[in-house]
Amino acid sequence: MELHQTWKWLAEGWRNISDRAAYALTHFSPSHNEADSAVGIGWGLMAADVSEHGDYVRVELEAPGLDKEDIDVSVDDDRIVISGQKKYESERREGAMVVTERAFGRFQRAIALPLGVASEGAEASYRRGVLSIKLPKVKEPGRRSIEITRG
Repeated sequence: MELHQTWKWLAEGWRNISDRAAYALTHFSPSHNEADSAVGIGWGLMAADVSEHGDYVRVELEAPGLDKEDIDVSVDDDRIVISGQKKYESERREGAMVVTERAFGRFQRAIALPLGVASEGAEASYRRGVLSIKLPKVKEPGRRSIEITRG
């Protein structure tokens, strides 16, 4: 009975994490270069915040361990797509042992925006592992009256 309860709690915890992180899950495709000796990364979390301001929308995405040259950003009206290549390698000595960690792979994260945005005039910066993008809102065509004259 105790094992059954443990599995139930584990399943409930996983559903909770999955529900809360569903939009932050990002698929990483392992690199297939022989020199990379890629580890199959699979899925990872890239949390994002989207906020609306006066005449722009700001998107901030956690993307630690990248170089700005490895990140691509594209906009499609009410959706932003952030993709790139992760190349991480670290080596440290612990006594007589050398510990090497590597992660290589492509990623892509599509984020739905609350309204249409324009890529013209957009600004992006990458600092301390956070990609920050400022996107101007698309000006919606306003309603206007047309005067009817005699024919």
